[in-house]
Amino acid sequence: MKNSSRRNFLKLGAAAAGGAIAFRSVPAWTRQPASAAVVPALSLFEYSQIQLLEGLFRTQLEHNHKLFLGLDEDALLKPFRQRAGLPAPGPDMGGWYDNASDFHPANNFHGFIAGHSFGQYLSSLSRAYAVTDSKATQEKVQRLVRGYAQTVDPTGKFYVDYRLPAYTFDKTCCGLIDAHKFAKDPIALDVLWRSIEAVVPHLPEKALSRAEQRARKHKDVSYTWDETYTLPENLFLAYQRSGGDRRYRDLAVRFLEQDYFDPLAEDNNVLPGEHAYSHVNALSSAMQAYLVLGQEKYLRAAQNGFRMVEEQSYSTGGWGPDEAFVEPGRGALAASLEGTHSSFETPCGAYGHFKITRYLLRVTRDSRYGDSMERVLYNTIGGARLIEPDGTSFYYSDYNRHEAKKEWYKDKWPCCSGTFPQLSADYGISSYYQSEDGIYVNLFLPSRLTWTRGGTQCTLTQKTAYPKSNTIQLELAVTKPETFTIYVRIPAWAGPKTLLAVNGKRTEGELTPGNFLALARTWKDGDRVEFEVAMPLRLEAVDDATPNTVALVRGPLALFAIGNTFPDVTRDELLAAAVSTQSSDDWDIRSKGGTMTMRPFAAIKDEDYRLYQKVST
Repeated sequence: MKNSSRRNFLKLGAAAAGGAIAFRSVPAWTRQPASAAVVPALSLFEYSQIQLLEGLFRTQLEHNHKLFLGLDEDALLKPFRQRAGLPAPGPDMGGWYDNASDFHPANNFHGFIAGHSFGQYLSSLSRAYAVTDSKATQEKVQRLVRGYAQTVDPTGKFYVDYRLPAYTFDKTCCGLIDAHKFAKDPIALDVLWRSIEAVVPHLPEKALSRAEQRARKHKDVSYTWDETYTLPENLFLAYQRSGGDRRYRDLAVRFLEQDYFDPLAEDNNVLPGEHAYSHVNALSSAMQAYLVLGQEKYLRAAQNGFRMVEEQSYSTGGWGPDEAFVEPGRGALAASLEGTHSSFETPCGAYGHFKITRYLLRVTRDSRYGDSMERVLYNTIGGARLIEPDGTSFYYSDYNRHEAKKEWYKDKWPCCSGTFPQLSADYGISSYYQSEDGIYVNLFLPSRLTWTRGGTQCTLTQKTAYPKSNTIQLELAVTKPETFTIYVRIPAWAGPKTLLAVNGKRTEGELTPGNFLALARTWKDGDRVEFEVAMPLRLEAVDDATPNTVALVRGPLALFAIGNTFPDVTRDELLAAAVSTQSSDDWDIRSKGGTMTMRPFAAIKDEDYRLYQKVST
């Protein structure tokens, strides 16, 4: 912590010691080893086992790591110190983050949720440390934990007249459990329990929907936007990471929103009108409830809920225009193209999307969850503008048909400044998974995976320029021949000319799109897998009610028309698109009305664009 004194450090040591003593005084039965009721078929690799190689996604990771490593620690801690009545040196962060009194839900979001994203920044730094082994990053995490610990008051001063206590505490909980697990912070769990004791008096008796919050007495509408229904995921994780402290488990169960999960489990669509990101995020709470409690209804709720999300997704994989789910079958998604520029809450939505698809993929081994993850990766977060040092952030992807453009969000340090660095740190663990018999290759990113199997050191290096190029090469290095299976995801959209070869010899049998292809053999040093995935052009309607408003899609990539005037086109003309040049990201559409250039989202800078084109019958 910048400007910290020896006196403050000694006071912290006493506080931390007191917290640790209080924690240990809990009866022994509350701290039994946590054992999941359900063990997923696929496990995660450690962050340190996967290294991204040169490319867009490593650039995002490195940018976010450097940015948050350099943030002023006094500024990060300032809202907590101010609300605790402590000296609060350092600059204000600005935007949503400040402890300010001029917020107004209609026209001014300065000071909206003081310190709201601190836990996410702590989480992302902890994960970045796990990826990079950067000592400076670990030290910063541990300084921030100690600085925050000094502000935790037993009466919960921070949460007095605080708009969204569950919203902010959920992020703080995530940051502290990640600091414990990934940055090896020795006091993080003690600080977490003290934080729980501080916040619980300010939480309702159960998870409340936004409608229920509106029905209760509230100061202004912003006090009805809290998200108690997202709390269980991180509380269940705290239960597991604490070695089985049942207090976390019991609190997680208390905040499972049964009025949401019960109808979803019965395949009743209760999404329309709900806040989109937080209700996708809540599906991850359902998955943790399934894994910890072993109750099948939570798995059904997560599977059905996610299917309902996909059924109202744009061709980019994004969802939730104006941050809300729409009524299915009524053309509402098409109507959003005329009425909003806030089409998809990009870093937040992508972060929630990646989490739920990781859970579902690990439990089911169904490759469609990898397909869904990939679509969001390349068409939304892959094209997000990088966060500026002053907190200027990219928030919404804009699919408006008349004047779409990549714009900065109006306020500094919004929620998407917290999820973007978490997501970029997670790219590696989303790419590969481990099973009893081998490994799964889920995302096609330039990367290197290192693991041990049967005492054999194994390395898989993935070389690719996918999806600009349709070829992927996997190279094996093993210290001695080892038998295991490499499962390669064959996307559901893969064309009939898709090929896969091992050491130059094509695999026998038909490659089935929408499955993982199992390559079981004794692998030797220098073996290679060559995968060439056919990427046919196709058209996807915005929704079933509006079949003539379509996006042009190549493989996993949605292609955007560039400019602000567009010629009339037919379906056949769109499907006859040709790449502009061999080195270009652009595709050309030639029609009677002229030529139109198409470009993937990640290649768009400041140009106007349009995702959906209206075609003649």
